[in-house]
Amino acid sequence: MNGLSPHPENRLKKTDFFEDPTLPLQVYIRDPQPEFPRHSHGFDELVIILKGTALHEISGLKFPVRAGDVFVVSQNHEHQYLDMHGLALANILFDPDTLDIAHWDIRALPGFHVLFSLEPAFRSQHNFKSRLQLSEQNLNRIYELVQDLTREAEQRNPGYRVMAKGLFMQLAVSLSRAYSSAQTEESLDLLRVGDAIAHIETNYADKITLDTLAKKSHLSNRQFTRVFEKCIGRPPIAHLMFVRCRKAAELLINTDRTITDIAFDCGFSDSNYFTRCFRKSMNKTPKQYRNT
Repeated sequence: MNGLSPHPENRLKKTDFFEDPTLPLQVYIRDPQPEFPRHSHGFDELVIILKGTALHEISGLKFPVRAGDVFVVSQNHEHQYLDMHGLALANILFDPDTLDIAHWDIRALPGFHVLFSLEPAFRSQHNFKSRLQLSEQNLNRIYELVQDLTREAEQRNPGYRVMAKGLFMQLAVSLSRAYSSAQTEESLDLLRVGDAIAHIETNYADKITLDTLAKKSHLSNRQFTRVFEKCIGRPPIAHLMFVRCRKAAELLINTDRTITDIAFDCGFSDSNYFTRCFRKSMNKTPKQYRNT
């Protein structure tokens, strides 16, 4: 079964599961997890297994899950839980675009890229061995954050949107950091690639070559490019240009600096080339973007 071609009638919609249309987050704690047919969703889902065991079927493959497992189910991937034994889990539904995750500092953490992009992309190849597995102590601490997030979303006291988003950020950072202590060979491989992606996010203004990125990942240029494009959807250097343009877009909106200065500060040595790249990434020239 192709996980990217779900049956429309089995696709869960944001409007049906996000109780607050002004908050791109929704938490469901299922204890026990009920029987639920195979489905996909129009949002991403962060899953934390709290208790018990089950078989998780996703995109036609089955993987055993147990307490402490943490993984992301990307939108449009069909999945369900089978052979459940005392299974309890926390589902954090989220809309990454509305949350604007692309602009969070968390993208400087290799573990973030592994948890949210790399592990889902290589789940079948690694037979789920590259998943995040929390210790009992870490699981209890993460569950406290989930409960805090749930209370904010349910009680809706003044400021709840900011608090809920802040708690989700804290949760994402804590899980991303936890990945750094992962010990399996598969997780180490993904962390190396995640480190290369994070290197782009934090050093975008510097000279970065394919050789540099591939060496950080302990892969050949060809292998690294293949892995990177599978996860990110574009080649490494094209992604570097995209990140530079994204950073430039922030400066265009938030400062009155000249377009040429912004281009140089974001790693472009030629303002005409910057304009061409920016138009390709943002569908507008820098001047048009600033005046929008």
